[in-house]
Amino acid sequence: MELAASPELIRTLARDAGFAFCRFAKAAVAPHAQAFESWLARGAHATMTYLERTSVTRVDPLKLVPDGKTVIVLGIPYSGRSKPLPTWREDLRGRIAAYAWGPDYHDVIRARLRKFRDDIVAFYPGASCYCEVDTGPVLERDWAWASGAGWFGKNTNILNSALGSWFFLAIVITNLEIPQDGHVPDRCGRCTRCLDGCPTGALDGECRLDARLCISYWTIEHRGVIPKAVRKSLNEWVFGCDICQDVCPWNEKRGRALGLEPADDMYPFLPDLLRINDGEFRRRYYHTALWRAKREGIARNAAVALGNSGNPDAVPFLVDAVSSDASAVVRAHAAWALGEIGTTEALTALRSHLRQETEPIVIREIVDALQARCG
Repeated sequence: MELAASPELIRTLARDAGFAFCRFAKAAVAPHAQAFESWLARGAHATMTYLERTSVTRVDPLKLVPDGKTVIVLGIPYSGRSKPLPTWREDLRGRIAAYAWGPDYHDVIRARLRKFRDDIVAFYPGASCYCEVDTGPVLERDWAWASGAGWFGKNTNILNSALGSWFFLAIVITNLEIPQDGHVPDRCGRCTRCLDGCPTGALDGECRLDARLCISYWTIEHRGVIPKAVRKSLNEWVFGCDICQDVCPWNEKRGRALGLEPADDMYPFLPDLLRINDGEFRRRYYHTALWRAKREGIARNAAVALGNSGNPDAVPFLVDAVSSDASAVVRAHAAWALGEIGTTEALTALRSHLRQETEPIVIREIVDALQARCG
């Protein structure tokens, strides 16, 4: 038996739950399933093997909800406007992607999804709802496109004419029959600001991103040692990257309309992140998006950013890290950073520590740094 639902009522419930928009698409094989599978086949997902393991379910919502009829697409805007920090090298400050400011958005959205689901079931007792943010096997951007929540920008984000790309997506797959919305036309035109602005060439102009070249991938998803060839391109980023969104005209338009300004939290003091211990990291970041990168990842990224700064003021902090951090990964990147700065103090510290270091990856970094500077 089919359960028909009023789109107006569902939208009202979504608004009451705290969502900015609510759109509907037919539950079927994802519109860009073949493109997703080709992307995986090229290896552009890097080490994110969970995308391969769940690919069959991701492209077909009926694998999650066999009697699913409708995909409900929900959005919540966030204050995303940011701008480069001109003095970051002097001030030893890094950058964090705008979406990671404040409480973990997963917790915020899941609470709203629970209310939305409960309200739907109260009106339609036979309804079933599978709710997801972005941690489950769902191609949320594909459904946003299919529902008309926006169009695919050349930076691979969904762009909305009112919100730009500064919004979170949530998905509900339900057995309710709801009239579907149509998708909207591409409005990027001939603009290539995001392609031109990406410092690593991760975007190919065909709405595809190669994670192997993406700053967000290296600072968040990648574990362990970051290849030397990648480190300089990270510049001041310690968690994520907003460049392809910062330069987008649709985001500039929204930022001007709302008068958005950057939050202080987006520019953390790098030495604080480098020397943070596990307990303090848990206390400060357990309920934030930064927890995904773990203490080791954030300290590693801070070391790289300090090396990229070239600022001698960073040397004492890096010396402490290379001599005392419990993580060999952090010590290795601190050693590289000291070599990049290359002052007498930095090189002396590397020579001194080489005599006591036992981890091969750290020894290799010290030797490489000294050879590069001293021959």
